[in-house]
Amino acid sequence: MNLSLPIKLLKVFFWFSSIYCLFLLATLNISTDTHLWLASSAFLLILLLSKNMSTRATTFILIIGAFISFRYIYWRFNETLPWESSVDLPFALLLFVAECYGILIYVMGMFVTVKPHERKRVPIDKSRPLPTVDIFIPTYNEPIDVVEPTILAASKMEYPGECRVHVLDDGGTYQKLNNDNHDEAEQARKRADILKNFCKEVGANYITRERNVQAKAGNINHALKETNGDLILILDADHVPTKDFLMNTVGLFQKEPNLGFVQTPHFFITPGPVERNLGIEDKVPSENEMFYNKILLGMDFWNGSFFCGSAAVIRRAAIEEVGGISTKTITEDADTALNIHAKGWDSAYLNIAMVAGLSPDTFGAYVTQRSRWSQGMIQIFLLNNPLLKKGLSFAQRICYLNSTLYWFFPIFRTVFLLSPLMYLLLDLQIFVGNAKDFLIFVVPHLVISILITQRLFGKTRRAFFSELYETALSIYLCLPALSVFIHPKRPNFVVTPKGETTLKVSFSKLTPFMAFIFGLVVLAEAWGIYRYIQFPTEQSQLILVIIFNTFNLMMIILCLGAMLEKCQRRSEPRLLVNEKAVIKIDDNSLNATLNDISLKGARLTLKETHHNIHRGDIVDVVYYTEKAGTSKNKKPSYKQVHLNMRVVAIKNGHHGVQVCCLMESELASDMQIQYAKAYGQSSRWKDRRRYEEQLEVGVLSSVLGLFSMVCENLTRVATTSVKQKMASTKPQGKRELQNG
Repeated sequence: MNLSLPIKLLKVFFWFSSIYCLFLLATLNISTDTHLWLASSAFLLILLLSKNMSTRATTFILIIGAFISFRYIYWRFNETLPWESSVDLPFALLLFVAECYGILIYVMGMFVTVKPHERKRVPIDKSRPLPTVDIFIPTYNEPIDVVEPTILAASKMEYPGECRVHVLDDGGTYQKLNNDNHDEAEQARKRADILKNFCKEVGANYITRERNVQAKAGNINHALKETNGDLILILDADHVPTKDFLMNTVGLFQKEPNLGFVQTPHFFITPGPVERNLGIEDKVPSENEMFYNKILLGMDFWNGSFFCGSAAVIRRAAIEEVGGISTKTITEDADTALNIHAKGWDSAYLNIAMVAGLSPDTFGAYVTQRSRWSQGMIQIFLLNNPLLKKGLSFAQRICYLNSTLYWFFPIFRTVFLLSPLMYLLLDLQIFVGNAKDFLIFVVPHLVISILITQRLFGKTRRAFFSELYETALSIYLCLPALSVFIHPKRPNFVVTPKGETTLKVSFSKLTPFMAFIFGLVVLAEAWGIYRYIQFPTEQSQLILVIIFNTFNLMMIILCLGAMLEKCQRRSEPRLLVNEKAVIKIDDNSLNATLNDISLKGARLTLKETHHNIHRGDIVDVVYYTEKAGTSKNKKPSYKQVHLNMRVVAIKNGHHGVQVCCLMESELASDMQIQYAKAYGQSSRWKDRRRYEEQLEVGVLSSVLGLFSMVCENLTRVATTSVKQKMASTKPQGKRELQNG
């Protein structure tokens, strides 16, 4: 007899019974005192278990949190909706549905992250046949300076077997080279020629095709027909890999024959525009760390981690079985992983950062990227729904459902933003309640939710920062997200701009609409305070809506700060080094500190105040870099390298004379020396991620920090606005005087 079916049925029965019991408990009609006792007990239990990080303790805490949230939403439905008003009810129901959505995502997130799975690196077994590896680097219109480091790094990867690098240039197709627009065709031809020559120099294979069909997915699918490697490593054009990438990942495929793909983190060496423009890039964890350092670990426990488009190794047999990279949606990566899982293949998430990518440089590029993600994940929900997909386990369905539903947030976050305005400015009754109800039902739900979120994600996300990121995006993504429901197949793949520069401090082009919303929220705040003072009978309910609106106001002020683009002249990132170096000029050797480097430049600080270096001089920069392989005692060995560089700037710094240099040579061999120093070792990214985890602060500190940021950015935005207004009116005034 097959015992698996009865066991599965027993598990299903257990889960449904548990959910039903939780529902019964949550809907019990109890007195206010009893509810307060339950909420207080739940709060104390969570505090008592806060130091116990075991899976059992976490599970128990999550059950408590789910119980309190279910009681809250049950109360909201029965006690706070204006059923008697046909005018107010639709708007009140809209807010209620938005809250239900938030709690659904919250509860599914609990399930997904209940037990993070930290995989260990599996060494390659050289005694067994080694799989051949094809490295795909798809590119379209990224600047050459962005693509070259990735090609260079891929060509220098360590691997004992056969490995081939393929540059998939969709910017050099026959269609683009023969564009009717002569200038665009000539620009594409120049770019393609540079790429071809660079590929030839480093030993990479250049692949292009006839037409730009089906964007990145079509580009990769075309390359699949041109290659035959057992494994395929896919790298975005700006994702520079460390040399140990294949050494850390291929062993997993040898160990697990049914492994379809291995995903690794996307690590970004440049801060995102929100963190950079707010000036908090070294004060809070990166936005992406919550997903790559927590959520994917939980999904891996359920065999539900998915392909994220880059920094992943895929078994050719798995991808060919599903017909290649999916072309149904513009988030082809997650859609492809869903298809691979449905065919019975396993997945793995190895939480070792081994690529260094570039974040979007401007707020506009950030919105472009997230708009594609939002539309694509909604497409998956509509066209390839995980609940209806055959071949997935229950847990995999929840993982994919959580990931797709999350990207509905632009719609519901906009509802949260507009709801207080409906009440304060239009007098629509979106919520029936008073301050006492707020303290009894709302506060316990909010406080316990925050405590649980802090437990699950405290090391990777500050309290209330998810609300900040979502508010910054929701206004601009709401309509694109809604449009997918009308035309699910219409969204087009848009490449995220990389390598952009900003020559001066200025507001993003998207700012006016956010400023308009800011004006509405300020108007609602002022009107609400006026009503609170003038109409004492409304105070009990007004105070709740004013608090809600004040929180939104704080978020919008921070959003405006995030849209005030800081000056960024460098198109190429610099990486901190701070190691000993020597600058040689003529017969003199000057001791220096190598502060930071890029693939084509460096900044050094001289230890001597007297020197004979001038701008325009050609100097010999000497430093140490790690040799390939390790010594007998498994410690890295180093060699001395020399690079000719031209001095482009000399300035006095806090710690000495700073010398800024650019490489004279454009040879790939010289850039490889810089690559080995800057990008070669994954330990560099490991140390950065460990540093970001140590930035964890408690909820109270996070709240105080949030208030401080709001005050600082309100001043910054107001000051910049006044300065720009004065600068724009000054020339006009001069012209009027001259005309007079």
